[in-house]
Amino acid sequence: MTTTPAFVPAQLIGRQSVLDTLDGFVRRLEDGVSDIAVVTGPVGSGRSAVLEWAVDRARASGIAVGVARCSPRESQLPYGAITQLLGTLCRPSRIGALASGIGPTNRPTDAVARMCDTLLTLSAGRPVLLAVDDLHLADAHSLRRLVDLIHRARQGAVLAVVTSPVPVRQVLDAAGAQPAAPCPVHALRLDALTTAEACRVVEARVRYPLQWSALTAAGVAGWSPAVLHAVADRITTLGRPLDTEAVPQLIAAARTAWSTRALTTLHGLPKNAVALLRATAVGGDQLEPARLAALAGLDATGFADAVDALRACGLLADTDIPRLRHPWFADDVLARMTGPELDRLHRRAATPHGQEALRVGTVAELLGDVTSLVRSWTASGLASSARPRQAADLTTASLRHSPCEPVTDAERARRLIRLAAAEAVTAPQAADGRLRQVMLRHLSRETWPDVLNAADLLLSRGDAETARWAIADVHQRALTKIPDEELRPLRALGRLAHKEKGGLPLVAPPPIHSDRPGHPAQSAVLAWTLAARGDDRARVLELARTALDEPGSVPFMCRIAAARAQLCADDVPAGLDRLDAVAADARRSDARAAAAQALLSRAETQIRLGCGEEALRELTAATRALPPASWHSLLAPRLAAAEILALIRCGRVDEARRASERARSRPEGHSVTTAFLLYARAELALIGQDAARALLMLEECGRMLRAKRWRNPMLIPWRSAAAVAHHHLGAPATADDLLVKERAVAECWGTLSAFTALRARTHEALARNGVEVPWATAETDRSAQPSQSSRSAQDSLTATPDGTAPEPDPLTPSERDVAALVLAGMANREIARQLGLATRTVELRLTHTYRKLGANGRAALVAHLRARQEDA
Repeated sequence: MTTTPAFVPAQLIGRQSVLDTLDGFVRRLEDGVSDIAVVTGPVGSGRSAVLEWAVDRARASGIAVGVARCSPRESQLPYGAITQLLGTLCRPSRIGALASGIGPTNRPTDAVARMCDTLLTLSAGRPVLLAVDDLHLADAHSLRRLVDLIHRARQGAVLAVVTSPVPVRQVLDAAGAQPAAPCPVHALRLDALTTAEACRVVEARVRYPLQWSALTAAGVAGWSPAVLHAVADRITTLGRPLDTEAVPQLIAAARTAWSTRALTTLHGLPKNAVALLRATAVGGDQLEPARLAALAGLDATGFADAVDALRACGLLADTDIPRLRHPWFADDVLARMTGPELDRLHRRAATPHGQEALRVGTVAELLGDVTSLVRSWTASGLASSARPRQAADLTTASLRHSPCEPVTDAERARRLIRLAAAEAVTAPQAADGRLRQVMLRHLSRETWPDVLNAADLLLSRGDAETARWAIADVHQRALTKIPDEELRPLRALGRLAHKEKGGLPLVAPPPIHSDRPGHPAQSAVLAWTLAARGDDRARVLELARTALDEPGSVPFMCRIAAARAQLCADDVPAGLDRLDAVAADARRSDARAAAAQALLSRAETQIRLGCGEEALRELTAATRALPPASWHSLLAPRLAAAEILALIRCGRVDEARRASERARSRPEGHSVTTAFLLYARAELALIGQDAARALLMLEECGRMLRAKRWRNPMLIPWRSAAAVAHHHLGAPATADDLLVKERAVAECWGTLSAFTALRARTHEALARNGVEVPWATAETDRSAQPSQSSRSAQDSLTATPDGTAPEPDPLTPSERDVAALVLAGMANREIARQLGLATRTVELRLTHTYRKLGANGRAALVAHLRARQEDA
């Protein structure tokens, strides 16, 4: 008797329990016992590979095997699947003999039925395996004959193994192929792989060990073998050692692999499941189950069956309310719908269903999510907000009909943008679809301003990945239609989207963007790029001013980028003023997402300044502009992080923890904004005395920022918090190294004093909440005013013996700081720790000081400084 092979291929890692069960069925079949097994599992789980293993196992035992592999194309061919079974069980010559022996018949059904009967007669007395892959894609005629064949074949020794992501009951119901009598069926479920199994799958395919950070890409679509194979193939294609900058490419490969298989699965889904999937894609997170069912046109039974089917396929998340497994999959679902189908679905979503309470996006629904921030709304606030919101609902409903009216192309594009603005709260994913429609279907010389506006609004939603490929596609098609001067703002938006998301374009190459900008929008994006890297502060300020001095010609997102660059360069008053102007202009243009982003950036600045209450007020304004439920999943982590940090700065730690838990209940996309949320949760972990967990989150935060080349510590001072974690874990030397590196970057960038104050405020906030920070007091004192020893020493260095006007000081400020601490009696290592420098840096500055003051060593320097102090 043949045993299960000891070697398990890479695509079957983690499937041993299912393989053992199938092996037992094959053994039972050899003993004359029949079974029916259904292998199920979500998209990309490896159902076909498991079935192929069972086929090979049966053939190795000498069992007759019939195989049918169903596909969307063959689902339109009557008896396609059953014909495949016959073709693999019998030689072509034998099939011809069977067909000729049947005799004349007027119906194909009779011929197939007689061939199946003959097949059963021929198979009597020997075991047979009938294997059908993707049963849900089989044609209805084959399904009915297959059910009858398996049911009657149970009189002999037959093992039927089929695969289907959809519950078999629903597949048979849709084809009207229920068996005459109930049959016991063994269901074998393929679940997601564990972390260790995922590592083994990828390493077996690339043939060398990998770092775990590189495998986080597969998390974009769950730990499924198909996604892992795509990630492994992309790693092989890179042809170089894997680094963090390759992670965005791996994520793109994982997303494409999952989406391709998910769209293939749609072909075999029941109609009610497809209807619910489309309704979920349009409604997003805004609709409750009853509204989703009404939008999909399903009754309670049809809705429950559709939910079961979609969850079995892995297309819906395991939540009480149906939500897509990945929010970005909504774009793929809507893209496969025709224009009339989309319009009908949107009109149905805009129509009240009997009662006002069932209207899509009611006032209570809108304001219910806003209460997650800061303070609850008052009753008067609710009453005052209801009337304009109801009017907005009616405006949205009327606008949804307006694109169908006969108007010019330019007017249609403007109406679509107005409709997108109206849908930004009630149906944000549908609003994104409107903007993409303007960009991809209404590209002309006359509509170019509207196309550029749509690209800006789409990027302001936070989905940089979708905006990036849409902009790349538009840019490629516009090269022959639009003058180069007018293309430059689009190139700026394309580069901004590329820097925010990263990775390879999905459709067209990214627009070329020169580091010698010829348009204010390009200056804005270059300023932000350099500021995030911490490179050339003087040029950053110049570029930002160039961009912000011409706001009328610069898209909202480019203006926000320039203002954020100013804030990183410590030009805080100007940056805040510019963001305030962007928010005001965006409100006037009904660009809710852009206004919310500007206000969020203001809130983040207030957090850096230590003004928690001011930050909460800015966040309240941001969520009034765009409710939290309407924020894109790729941008929502920044909002949650700002709320958590603002509450910590206000000493409201319990509320911060609740805000963190609320953020966990919402879907999170993979983007650089996740680094902000990781940092905020790390501060909470430090406050909760869990330094190890905090350090893990901070290291991942730093990895993500380094992968984006965001080195400027003014954005996120993650090394400062990591130093605290290392101190608690008994690694003070590592903590010192982190502080030194962070200070060196800030000093090179040119904002050392501002960053020193930022780090002091961060450590002080942690210390106030019970975290031991050994250097917090010294940092706070130094950020507020110079120490007594430093002040007296600096006075002695700049004063003259007779008290007259001081002579020019030969020492730089950094050299004076070191000299002052030498005079205070500190050793070089103590000075390095006090100033956050490397010991070697202190030694070099002392050498320069000796040379400038003519001192021959440390003792001579101290004597020189004391003499000047006494003379003063």
